[in-house]
Amino acid sequence: MDRYFSIWKRSQFNLLPNPDASRSLTYGEELEHILSKESCQKAYDEIKAWPEYQISPLVSLSNLSKKLNLVDISFKDESERFNLGSFKALGGAYAVYNFLKIFIEQTKEITINSDDLRQDTYRDITSELTVATATDGNHGRSVAWGAQIFGCNAIIYVPASCSQSRIEAIEEYGATVLQMPLKYDETVRHCIKEAKENDYQIISDTSWEDYRDIPAQIMQGYSIIAEETLKEYFTRPFRQAIPPSHIFIQAGVGGLAAALTGYFWLHLGERRPKIVIVEPENAAYLYASAAEGKLTKASGDKETGNVHTIMAGLDCGETSPIAWAILSRGADFFITIPDAITGPTMKLIAESPFDDPALKAGESSIAGLAALIMTATHEDTREVLGLSPDSRILLINSEGIMDQSLFQKLVVADQAS
Repeated sequence: MDRYFSIWKRSQFNLLPNPDASRSLTYGEELEHILSKESCQKAYDEIKAWPEYQISPLVSLSNLSKKLNLVDISFKDESERFNLGSFKALGGAYAVYNFLKIFIEQTKEITINSDDLRQDTYRDITSELTVATATDGNHGRSVAWGAQIFGCNAIIYVPASCSQSRIEAIEEYGATVLQMPLKYDETVRHCIKEAKENDYQIISDTSWEDYRDIPAQIMQGYSIIAEETLKEYFTRPFRQAIPPSHIFIQAGVGGLAAALTGYFWLHLGERRPKIVIVEPENAAYLYASAAEGKLTKASGDKETGNVHTIMAGLDCGETSPIAWAILSRGADFFITIPDAITGPTMKLIAESPFDDPALKAGESSIAGLAALIMTATHEDTREVLGLSPDSRILLINSEGIMDQSLFQKLVVADQAS
């Protein structure tokens, strides 16, 4: 294997085949309330009608794939989605729209659509409503954008670790941002408490007891990524109408990973790609849950027990139960990677040494690529994962460069030195 990959070959990772997964498992009626073909189609039909909608590009890294002895690596680039910078744009705003639509229809006993809200037809009602969420950045930006275009108020709670640039990106859409001296999971609980006390509608991308419908709607919005991707795989000649063999997908609270897993499971059954869930080693709640055979919290740092990672979008200690319901049987592998590999992987994708297209990828976006390189450069893990010269890999560039100061530190400054 090319000596260029020595950094990834030396990096430590943990790989766990999911003991509860089976290619022959059917999707199951109990999962239909989370994702179904009908609910995914409904989200797609609505969102593709929005004037800002464009299909995000599927970028081939053909030279990197040759170096790794794979037939194709394709990166679904969400860095420009709705000009919000991440895949989260598909979820939070869609859930805000659904909340306002249902509220107005029940209040006035009429049927409305998103154009009615954009044209301020019911501003007298929506202006009195407030949505709230907790976020590390991107989800809050989507909720704020949805509140702005559909005419309600938004209050966004962020943890102490949230960078100033991410806060400012949310504030651009008119939301009130409250930074808490708390970790992410504690900020979620604080948001819930405040929302109950002030009659805000929570628009959260994680679920809990008696709160499932809105996180499910958000996942249905995310499923558009899979919808677009599958159509392109079946229409682009060089992919020979063959779907990806593997998806390496990074996981925060699990919504994106579960949306893709569920969509491909629903539509392709046993022909679905092998799903490899990637997490930072110090925020690996899904890996821990798969190892325990039940939903559990991440163990965190080996010495301190702290749950924290430089990959801000993945800096979570708990998963969404509805995401776990899909991933616990639908994901094939779970892998953890170290924070130290973040910078080198960001540099690789920002300025390819192999003359592949450059991508604007944030620190959370590169986790799937990092895991792919680490596993593809080890013969034993290639065998375990079934990676071969015929493998077609799908990766998701889930966010652009949302934290410029961190990008400067990890990529630009390092290149200069």
